[in-house]
Amino acid sequence: MTIRVVVADDSPFLCHLLTQYLESDPAIRVIRTANNGKEASDFVKRWKPDVLTLDLNMPVMNGLDALRDIMAECPTPVVLISGAARESARMTKMGLALGAVDFVLKYSPNAAVPPDSLRHEIIAKVRVAARVKVIRTIPSMNKRFGKGKYSKLKIEKLRKRRYFQLSTRKDEPPARIVIIGASTGGPLALKDLLSSLGKMEKFKTDPFPVVIVQHMPEGFTAILAAQFDRLFPFPVREAEQGDFLSPGTVLIAPGDRHLLIRPDYTVLLNMAPPVNGQRPSVDVTMQSAAQVFRLYTTGVILSGMGDDGTQGLVAIKNNCGITFAQTEETCVVDTMPSSATEKGVVERTGSPADIGRWVCH
Repeated sequence: MTIRVVVADDSPFLCHLLTQYLESDPAIRVIRTANNGKEASDFVKRWKPDVLTLDLNMPVMNGLDALRDIMAECPTPVVLISGAARESARMTKMGLALGAVDFVLKYSPNAAVPPDSLRHEIIAKVRVAARVKVIRTIPSMNKRFGKGKYSKLKIEKLRKRRYFQLSTRKDEPPARIVIIGASTGGPLALKDLLSSLGKMEKFKTDPFPVVIVQHMPEGFTAILAAQFDRLFPFPVREAEQGDFLSPGTVLIAPGDRHLLIRPDYTVLLNMAPPVNGQRPSVDVTMQSAAQVFRLYTTGVILSGMGDDGTQGLVAIKNNCGITFAQTEETCVVDTMPSSATEKGVVERTGSPADIGRWVCH
């Protein structure tokens, strides 16, 4: 079936560009473009699209107000189109809380990212969003999160994580570690990998810490962690200075900070110069993990631009650890995993779902 989309952005150029990107997929048709929030809200109510792509900074009515209006009167799956600034991160977080399904970062003209990457990512996220059923009303924050210490949400989170709390003490040294590196297209691949991992009985009975290094601006890694934390039956959060690598917990390196693993199994964050043009750098995290965990380190490279992570997998391989990479055909951008594969340090390649199963063995 054709996915009908409304594109909303205050820039006619970006509306045209997004329309071109989306309609390069024969299953997607852009039925209207809007240049302000009021138009976006009106078009959604009138034309009832399957998905709305929504810029948050727009005249007449901003994106957040349009989103509130849409979710109250005509609930529709929404993919936010966000800038990379800190204020954009704050607004994106609010948009997700108001009911948006996902977000895509705009790539700045001077970024070392292939123009095709946004096209692949937005098509994939629009396709996923079209299958999401959204609710009509947005409860107040008190109703959603409760006033007491043991609200329904709190109890639900405690219950779904119970098997991790029963199986390991917080201060129990982890026996092994998995480090995952990703860049452009990474959030989609990570979602598939973690979903696969969460279905593995072995991860429930014999959990291990997972550390993710996703190239993303400061502020957006916390949003990604919060999204994943709601999706999966294990804790996912942005790493903080001194965090202990607790088995069964997934930590995401914060934007603009390198993450290193200390010998006492805690996290060190710093602002040392970028490596491979990146901070956080996958190489930095993998190399530090290989020094601490030696042959009990598993390294994974997912979709991304550049070669960050290749030297990290070299370090893991040299310490007799295990290495995986995502296959070219399943990547949004394949140069990160391809670089490692061409170096000869990848033992096995597969889809993110495949890798999610493999890391448990």
